Amino acid sequence: MTTYAALLRGVNVGGHRAVPMAQLREALEAAGFGRPRTYIQSGNAVVDSDLEAPAVASALKALIADRFGHTVPVMVRSAAQLAAVLAADPWPGRDLDPAKVTVTFLSEAAPQTLTVPAGRREEAHTAGTEVWVHYPDGLGVSTLDRSGFWRPLAGIDTTTRNLRTVRVLRDMAAA
Repeated sequence: MTTYAALLRGVNVGGHRAVPMAQLREALEAAGFGRPRTYIQSGNAVVDSDLEAPAVASALKALIADRFGHTVPVMVRSAAQLAAVLAADPWPGRDLDPAKVTVTFLSEAAPQTLTVPAGRREEAHTAGTEVWVHYPDGLGVSTLDRSGFWRPLAGIDTTTRNLRTVRVLRDMAAA
């Protein structure tokens, strides 16, 4: 049995793609996932399963479509993978505000290293199937998304969580 974190993209955002977390937990349990638990309303679930990660992702996509009527990307990482992601922090010892650091989880490895355009304050680090970004002024005021920074990831499913959320999910998956 492996413990996985499942990250659903774009649910419960601005009143769109509603997936109530209590109903999601019930649906996960009914689908045979062990110890289903969720964190906040932005589509984070932790489950136990005998399936491999790609099969967990496929099962969750189908469950979300069938039960809630939404087709959404689902990124799945094992407890060990989440721990490894956090251990690979590209800015160790800098004591950055975890609300201003994000990890974008990709459905496949990034085709190239992403580079922040000159003159911007953001910092980025590409590591396989994750992209770390530090937004020193906060994500809400950043215009990095309009700079073409993410363009090389066209066609790859992604979902982003702040560092605080990734840490909580790691801890939930380890428990």
